[in-house]
Amino acid sequence: MSTPRIYFYNSGEPDNLQDDIIALAEGLRALGVPYFSRCNYWRLHPDRDDWLFTASPEVSPQDCDVVVYPCTYFYWIAMGTFKLVERPLPMELFQPGRRHRNVLFDFLDGHRTISWRPEFRHFDLILRAKLNRRSWHPSNMQPWTLSLSNRVIEHTAGGPRFADRQPACLVNFGASHPYPHGSRDLAEQRFHPLLARLLPLDRTVDNLATAPTDPTQRLLWEQTGGRFSADYYSRVKSTQAVSCFCGEIIPPMPWRDPGALLVGGNKAKLRRKFYRLLSTFDPRPDRIVQWDSFRFWETLAAGSVAFHLDLERYGVTLPVMPQNWVHYIGIDLENPMATLDRLRSDPSQLATIAANGQAWAMQHYAPQATAARFLLLL
Repeated sequence: MSTPRIYFYNSGEPDNLQDDIIALAEGLRALGVPYFSRCNYWRLHPDRDDWLFTASPEVSPQDCDVVVYPCTYFYWIAMGTFKLVERPLPMELFQPGRRHRNVLFDFLDGHRTISWRPEFRHFDLILRAKLNRRSWHPSNMQPWTLSLSNRVIEHTAGGPRFADRQPACLVNFGASHPYPHGSRDLAEQRFHPLLARLLPLDRTVDNLATAPTDPTQRLLWEQTGGRFSADYYSRVKSTQAVSCFCGEIIPPMPWRDPGALLVGGNKAKLRRKFYRLLSTFDPRPDRIVQWDSFRFWETLAAGSVAFHLDLERYGVTLPVMPQNWVHYIGIDLENPMATLDRLRSDPSQLATIAANGQAWAMQHYAPQATAARFLLLL
């Protein structure tokens, strides 16, 4: 198969974080696959006019085989003003008989995002992170994941040997969203107190409001909307374990639209109570939606142990699934003591799981692997 011509229909606003396409572009560059861009985005050096995405005015989307869109091109919140910006689909690129395929990446938070809207059925493919296989999603949607970027790999590299790391578990969600995550609340109630009997909990949180003084770090801080902290990465790779719980736990039904349990104020709360009651007669376990977070991938890349929900049990779907107790430690929050008992029986397994998780993440979700998987889909 000939190498496809790929065009990124990206956005040029400096505070519009398009992390869904960054790892793909980095992987394509590593593979030597040329690509084109709508505008400059993601500056690579503070003192040079050097971009991961360089504007290609000489090439149009119609000249290419694939046009890739980040979801935040269509829907994003400006960091400075907190104003919601929405853009319509460029329908001239969706005409019948076109030679190119339109592919959307959707890393947006929540379960039912804008890519569930009817007009997004025009896309040939939507690669959606955070999918649950036990919940309905549109037919043109396939599972994807946040994965690893070169920035994450670079700043999680070089950690000490596992035995030389601080025997503790980081429990700090300083760069997260202000609204509650049901899985974290339950982990705080049911699991963290048990884990503290084995590993002290380090709750250090960074002050992300202050820009770094180092020019390279400041650039990363600015381009990630104030989410970059070198101190955080230093702690992750020098600590043995990290709490990576993320997302909302919902009952095993309804299948068609679990988003109705999450959005709608008091009506959503009543629906959840109703389906929670029905689930007492359903043998299936609960589900997790919006489960994915960069913290999980950062922890794996750093060679630390990632504590999360048991992804298989709670219905998570990924292109390549990690194995519980091999690549990470997944918790059943209905029986968290089982995890503590297993850890107590053989504490040395932490080092093995950390090493396995790091190797697995780098093999399947580093930029080059992400780009190779994307090309296979085409």
